[in-house]
Formats: sequence, C-alpha cells, structure tokens
Amino acid sequence: MIKGAKSGGIRSRGMVRKRDGRDVAVGPLFWTWLLVCLPLACLFGKLINDIPVYTARVVAAGLDWSGERGTITVTQSRRVYEGGGRGGGHQSTHCFGDFTPVGGGVPLTDVRVHLQDGCKAGRTAQARLMRAEPDNWVTGTDRHHAYAGGGWGTALLVTIFMGAFLLLAGALPFVCTVLFPLQILMGLYDRVTARTRGRSAGGTSP
Repeated sequence: MIKGAKSGGIRSRGMVRKRDGRDVAVGPLFWTWLLVCLPLACLFGKLINDIPVYTARVVAAGLDWSGERGTITVTQSRRVYEGGGRGGGHQSTHCFGDFTPVGGGVPLTDVRVHLQDGCKAGRTAQARLMRAEPDNWVTGTDRHHAYAGGGWGTALLVTIFMGAFLLLAGALPFVCTVLFPLQILMGLYDRVTARTRGRSAGGTSP
C-alpha cells in the first residue's frame, strides 16, 4: 500500500477537509464574500444610515432631543418645487426662517422651518437644527432644516417601517459578511494543521 494515499479521493486545492469530515471550499467562499456579501452589506449599511437613521434623527430633533440648539425667526412662507426625475415633481408650500445658534455663532438664513403651529412671519421659537447632508443618497439636501415641535410624524413612520424592512433585507448579507471570513480562517487553519500532521507522520514513519 502506498503511504500517504488519500482515502477521500482527489480534492480541489481550494477545498479543505474539516475535522468533522466536511470539505470547506475556501476559494469560492472568499470570492462570494468579496464580490457578493461585502458589496451588499455596504449597500444596505449605507441605505440604513441614509433612511431610517436619518429620519430617527429628524424625530429626535422634532421632540427636542437632538440637534443644534438655537432660535428660529420665521421670515416667509413660499411655494417651492420638489421632486423631479422619473417620479415627476410638484409645488409645495413651506415655511422658511433664520436660525441663530445658542451662544452665538453665524446665523443661517433661508432655513426650512418645521413648526407645530402656523407659519407667521416674525414669529420666533426655540428649535433644533439639522444641517444639510448633500451626500445622503436618498434624503440628500443642500438646505438646513430647523425643527420646532413639528415635522417628525412622517419621519417616525419611515424610521419604523423602512428600518425594519432594510434590517430584514440586509440580514443575510450582514451575516455572511461576518460568517464567511470565520469559515475561511477555520478552513485555512485546518489546512495548516493537516499539513503539519502529514509532515509529522512522514517524519516518524519507519
């Protein structure tokens, strides 16, 4: 009998036999992790940050829990064009004002104001500021928003439903992004261990 013969047949160089007898396809696992799991996990992570995390901050600002403190002075109410692209656009009436940060600082003009009551020029209120986030993929805007008790109801619904949906949809990419590297490391460890045992057995055989 030829010593060192493999009873399990010839395996690919990318396959590693685990201690329980199963083969770990290290190569395919790595490429699946790199080309599928990791990009999808990054995509869902970005979407989660840009939608439910952003709207959760809007809710916190509307409830006076988060955001830069200051005073908003309403200047006008005007119609603006929103939307565009394939979905079309529409005209909406919004409230605007000037925001003065607490403790001084540079005032911000033409800030979108979310008030609990009506929009009346000259009205002042304590507000929380959320600065513009033009890099946000979904809710990106080049305009600052000030929240004075209003404007957070819709954001709360978006936070709940979109947060739950994206977490469920992104669960598999998130899991495989973490699990596959562990399986690859275990497979490589088993490969090194098998080679070390083979050399030891070869060195001690008569």
